[in-house]
Amino acid sequence: MNDSYWINKQKQQLQFPQVTKELDTNIVIIGGGLCGLSSAYYLSRAKEDIIVLEAEEIGRGASGRNTGKVTSQHGLIYRHLLESYDKHFARLYYHANEEAITSIEEIIQEHGIDCDFHRCDTMLYTNDDVQIAQLQDEYQVYLDLHIPCTYVEKQTTPFAMKAGLIMHYQAVYDPYAYACGLAKVLRDAGVSLYEHSPVSDLQEEADGSYTLLCNNQRIHAKKVILATQFPILDHGHFYFARMRCDQETILLCDYHGEDCTALSIDTPMRSWNSIRDGILIGGNSGKSGQQDSSDLQEMLKEAAQSSSIGDVKAGWSNSDYISFDHIPFIGKLDKHNENLLFASGFSKWGNTSANIARKLLCAHALGKRSQYRVIFTPQRMSDIFSLPFVKENLNVAYEFIKGKFKHPDDQYPDIGEGKLVQIDDHTYGVYRDEEEILHIVDVTCPHLGCVCHFNAMDKTWDCPCHGSRFSYTGELIKGPATYRLHRYGEGFNEIDPHIID
Repeated sequence: MNDSYWINKQKQQLQFPQVTKELDTNIVIIGGGLCGLSSAYYLSRAKEDIIVLEAEEIGRGASGRNTGKVTSQHGLIYRHLLESYDKHFARLYYHANEEAITSIEEIIQEHGIDCDFHRCDTMLYTNDDVQIAQLQDEYQVYLDLHIPCTYVEKQTTPFAMKAGLIMHYQAVYDPYAYACGLAKVLRDAGVSLYEHSPVSDLQEEADGSYTLLCNNQRIHAKKVILATQFPILDHGHFYFARMRCDQETILLCDYHGEDCTALSIDTPMRSWNSIRDGILIGGNSGKSGQQDSSDLQEMLKEAAQSSSIGDVKAGWSNSDYISFDHIPFIGKLDKHNENLLFASGFSKWGNTSANIARKLLCAHALGKRSQYRVIFTPQRMSDIFSLPFVKENLNVAYEFIKGKFKHPDDQYPDIGEGKLVQIDDHTYGVYRDEEEILHIVDVTCPHLGCVCHFNAMDKTWDCPCHGSRFSYTGELIKGPATYRLHRYGEGFNEIDPHIID
């Protein structure tokens, strides 16, 4: 999978050991991204005995692959919150995100983390006459909520715009450098962090504690925090049916214009963030495994036509889970169990949402109250049987059935190409690398059995149903699947959605 600009420019990358022996702790955090690291940071300050388990490498997942925006401006969210709930609810959401930005800034200053954090304005914009009314409605909600803002009709930008809504005093940073900085602070504080340590099983004991299986070693903990982007357990709540996995392409281009941090409200979406070495352009957004490559070509065309944008220097993809009401799930996996917590559905705003999550998860773990619990509770039911819920789950059913009836090829792929091939009356995914070696894997996703699609940019197999991703050699990159893909000759994948256990 292509590494991001942030990961490639980090010269001193930290390394942590694998789990190689039985461990016993009070709280285990599964996931070494910003959510897991931030939660560990605050729990360590409360003198809690904790360990962090990362399936791959610290910070190299979605946390180190985003556009680096640290903002409370999340699309047209505030009008939605005002209409769906009330003014108090919308105001609390804004305050939670503003507190998150301030907390991140304080951590960076206290520990001297070098991650290019700086305050700036962010902007929502449109180049569509029809969308101007939507933007003006959002502006009125900003005024009602006393959010510092400015409405503009013309702005010097690398893109065409007819109207914009600026939110003042937001921020940008290098998310991977920040994650590495947090990890170093934790290590220096004596917190145990483990890499290449995926959790393959998680069982509740009679006393309410948990036993985890990791690298064939048992880990015992009183409480578990699932900071895995998507919960690896479901316990019959069908969280996988209450979110969709959205994937987007990010390009780094040369840039010779004014500083710009913006997000379009048009379709297709565009995200912009000017940084030291150019400008990051996000787009080609769509459900994982179902992206339309024509939009990527349109992105490249738009960049070529802009007088302030130069050559493409790098490109990668990132993915995140979007809840149907666009509010993260943060809290108890099951309302009757205080010992199993999770955070998910950050809807592409993980830089702030991860910090909100650490506060709520730590409050739950330490038995404290928080005014934000009611907003982010996973037990809210406002999304169930909503139109997005119905549409998404019909799409899952369609992709599942389509994958079973899709006719695979009978020819092996060319160099650098991946495709479905019929071998021994079974559908396999085949990728031919630069040395002409064929990598053949069973592409039936171990989560619910959908057939994975090949991602040509990242050279990965992506599940179109719930967003699991695998390398072309079959290694698990991200869940909800908890198992790798079997290679040819190893047998077929076993389907285990972890719904009940």
